[in-house]
Amino acid sequence: MKNYLRILLSQERPMRFVLGRLLRLSGLCRFFKIQQEGYQLRFFPSNASYSLWINPGARERELSLLRAYLREGDRVIDVGANIGDTALTASLRVGALGHIHAFEPHPRIFGYLGGNLELNGVTNVTVHNLAVGACHGRVAFSDRSADDMNQVLAVGGDMEVEMVSLDEFFTEPAPVQLLKVDVEGYEKVVLDGAGRLLRSVECVYFEVGLEGSIGVVSKRSDLLDLLLCQGFALFRVAACGTLCAIGRDYQSASVENLVALRDVGDFVRRTDWSVEGGAQRGGDACMGSQQS
Repeated sequence: MKNYLRILLSQERPMRFVLGRLLRLSGLCRFFKIQQEGYQLRFFPSNASYSLWINPGARERELSLLRAYLREGDRVIDVGANIGDTALTASLRVGALGHIHAFEPHPRIFGYLGGNLELNGVTNVTVHNLAVGACHGRVAFSDRSADDMNQVLAVGGDMEVEMVSLDEFFTEPAPVQLLKVDVEGYEKVVLDGAGRLLRSVECVYFEVGLEGSIGVVSKRSDLLDLLLCQGFALFRVAACGTLCAIGRDYQSASVENLVALRDVGDFVRRTDWSVEGGAQRGGDACMGSQQS
């Protein structure tokens, strides 16, 4: 049996796809691990685990920025932690002197997050089974089979989860080198509840969805305006190692991760990445938004 599995695993991605489905349906997937750069993930029966089982490098573009930017002793807040690859990547970079707070609202996925941290013996990550939004309360939440796309819902939902705001949770904000937000269209609401905290944040790494998609509750321009008014400059990741400046009217045909920087020079010194284009000044954008 072991020899047969070894042969299957040596094949190209289509074979991993078929084997992964069989392992996931049978529940045997939990006995397998997915090797990442510096850590392992258990093959839990979830979409994120399955995607990385098929292609272990599927998240390399997103995680490469964390590896380049974070340093020993940094403080990270991970909103929408899912199974923990962001938290684990950050954990390796910030070391024993740094710390990560990871928020994941879905109870089952939260269990997978904790399992992956335990698997790797991580001690510098604190996990919170909470949704993050503009205020404290109970909110409707989905429980989809596509469990990497669960989200806060205005009505209905499959369950209720507790929600907090970042300003409420972090009552005495210390400097935060990285705030990562990936919450399936709820990003602006998260930042609406973090006005005070954002003044202590150096870099926001956040997902933007397609307007009109299920769960996307605000215009992209409103989300970008919020960050510009907080004094950040905005960028897209043009390629690994390159940021390109964007403005409040930036549009994209796909879901993607954008970067908001408090100090562009500090980012360049940390990463040695190149930055292209002239960044829009936050104060100018705020003034224009208020006058319109």
